[in-house]
Amino acid sequence: MKRGESVLIWILAALMVYNVFLNNQIKTDIKKYEGKIDSLQTKVDSVSILNKELDNKINSLHTQMEIIDSDISNVKTNISVIKRKTNEKINSVDQFTFLELEQFFSARYSDQIRRLDSTAQGTNR
Repeated sequence: MKRGESVLIWILAALMVYNVFLNNQIKTDIKKYEGKIDSLQTKVDSVSILNKELDNKINSLHTQMEIIDSDISNVKTNISVIKRKTNEKINSVDQFTFLELEQFFSARYSDQIRRLDSTAQGTNR
């Protein structure tokens, strides 16, 4: 039986070698996976392009936002200047006498006063 056992062991070893080295091929569809990889790479590339476009838009909007912030700052400065000048004029009006106020408004609105006078004279006739 020793000889039968050793023959059996050699046959089993030969079958294992055959099975491991010669018959044990990976049964996968590599082309199928390559196609999937290519389609995924195409999608990644298109998303990358869209991402770059969005980054450019973000940069453009950021630049516009800085310009608008600058404009807002200028408007706030102008409002402050206008408020200060208005307050100065309001405070200076308190120092005018009645006669000075009358002269100021007469000079300022002389055209309107003349028109009103001519209109009033035209309706009285």
